[in-house]
This record gives sequence, C-alpha cells and structure tokens, in this order.
Amino acid sequence: MLVCSSQKSAQALEELLAGFLQAEVVRASQLQQAQELLAQDVFRLVIVNLPFHDENMESFIAGAAQSTSSGILLLCPQETADQMLKRCLPHGILVVPKPISRPLFVQSVYLGLSTSARLAGLLQENRMLHSKLEELKLVSRAKAVLIEYLKLTEPQAHRYVEKQAMDLGLTRLQVAQNILKTYES
Repeated sequence: MLVCSSQKSAQALEELLAGFLQAEVVRASQLQQAQELLAQDVFRLVIVNLPFHDENMESFIAGAAQSTSSGILLLCPQETADQMLKRCLPHGILVVPKPISRPLFVQSVYLGLSTSARLAGLLQENRMLHSKLEELKLVSRAKAVLIEYLKLTEPQAHRYVEKQAMDLGLTRLQVAQNILKTYES
C-alpha cells in the first residue's frame, strides 16, 4: 500500500516500484482511507510518503506497525529524518530520507518486504504456541477434574486422557473438552 497525499508523488513512486517489483499497488491519499484498507486487507509493505499534514500520522504508522505484519517504510524530508528515525525506531519502522535514490529505494523496499515475511512467520509461530498453551491449560484442567471427581492420581488422569484420545480417535483437546463438559456443567 502506498500512502501519499500528493497525486504526483504517488504516481512517481508507483512508476519506480513498477520498475522492479511485480505487485499490485493500492494507493491511499488520506490516513483514514489507509486505516480502512489496513483493516480490510493484509499488505506486505506499507509505504508512507511525507509530508503528510495530519496530526494522526504518527499514531497511524505506529498502529500499523503494531497491529499488522506489514513492513512499514516511511519516506520523509532529509531535515526531519533523524527526528523521525528516533521516534520510529522502537516500532520497527524503516525511515528513508528524501530525496531518495533508486538503489536506496529498491534496497529499502526489499528490506521492508523481508521484515514483513519475518514478522509473518513469527506471528504464525506465536499463534501456534498460544494455541498449544491453551490446549495444555484445558488438558491440565480436565486432569484436575478427573483427580477431584474420580479420585485418580495425576499419572492415572494423564493416562486416562491419553487412552481416551487414542481409543476414540480424538485429540487430547477434544477429550479434555468432553471431560470438562461432563463434570463442570
């Protein structure tokens, strides 16, 4: 996605991107429009071209960096680049001073895309680990219920869950959910 208030600048950046990148570029000329697009779709890269005369610009880029796996590339005037870098660094936003050379722009875009790929992988791993943790919590709770109601020991409760899963062709999570439905309802 390209967020740029100037039609002329947006067109020049799109042409530059088309010279080396085979991807559809979605353009937003206002931050509100960009926020709506981010809420609707996943973008591998968000390029924000400053100046952008909106007080919400910083919260937009920080929010985009925090809530998406998109690489965020901020193009800003040379005189504000150091200041913007200090503010954007904690959010993992790449700041590129303008005027920008083609080689630096190409390198920055690829760096943003690789950052996005890495973040997407980490987010997927995080979701998987979170899911596994939730499963372990439910299985532990189900074993505690078996210990309380059936007076089993912890190893017996563990064996019961494992055996039920094998015998019934269910996952441990499904067995745990069934136990909790039976005894906690």
